[in-house]
Amino acid sequence: MLHNVVEDHVAEWLEKVLAQYDCCKCEKCRMDMMAMSLNKLKPHYVVSRDLYSKTRYLDQNAHNTILMAVVTSVEFVKDHPRHEKI
Repeated sequence: MLHNVVEDHVAEWLEKVLAQYDCCKCEKCRMDMMAMSLNKLKPHYVVSRDLYSKTRYLDQNAHNTILMAVVTSVEFVKDHPRHEKI
């Protein structure tokens, strides 16, 4: 099974970042944030989802790049949700 390990890391960072933001956290907004973040990042596919594959790929620079993509996506969706503001 092919899997993009960057998606796992984006999901993890998204949870951490959202905990610090006062914004909509509905499924639609979360998926928009995920999609925007992933579209900014280079994918890294592996055949296995094991931890070795995940950690082997990511260095500190990759973590910072992912974090910045998530933060900018959260801020954009916060300011431009695709539904009425709650």
